[in-house]
Amino acid sequence: MIVEVDSLGSGRYLEALAVLRAAFETVREQFGITRENNPHYPVYWGVGDVARAVSRPARLLGVELDSVLVGCAFVGPSTRREGCWELRHLAVVPEARHLGIGEALIRAATEGAVSDGAEVLRIGIVAENLPLAQWYRRLGFRTVSQGESYPPLPFTVDHLELPLRLSDKSI
Repeated sequence: MIVEVDSLGSGRYLEALAVLRAAFETVREQFGITRENNPHYPVYWGVGDVARAVSRPARLLGVELDSVLVGCAFVGPSTRREGCWELRHLAVVPEARHLGIGEALIRAATEGAVSDGAEVLRIGIVAENLPLAQWYRRLGFRTVSQGESYPPLPFTVDHLELPLRLSDKSI
């Protein structure tokens, strides 16, 4: 299956919000996330939160299957670190997982980062979500910090990075 990734404009924010809520609900249940301990978690977002995430600045990427949005992610340059792009809130609805949608979103994020001259693509994940960490490692990400605590979150955070090779295509 060929998976195509598109940039989504503000007219698609409501659809992206539905994807984020559906995808992150499974993690919310698994790791005890509540509105009280993580009010900024995507399950609790409104359309304005999607707009704020895009204004970081970031691009909102999306994938459709049969004309229905089933995956999305935010990607853009880090405001804290030169040469780094951040991938945030990569989400695939449960019924569309394991079809290559997440990998396609990461490929598109990587292409954008490389074209902007970034050296690394970075993401933060729930450290206790071991299957997710393994998935990112299979895709080439390396753990650069582990078990960071951000009270009152009920979980710790690992930061992973994907090194980007800028000159390989000229070989």
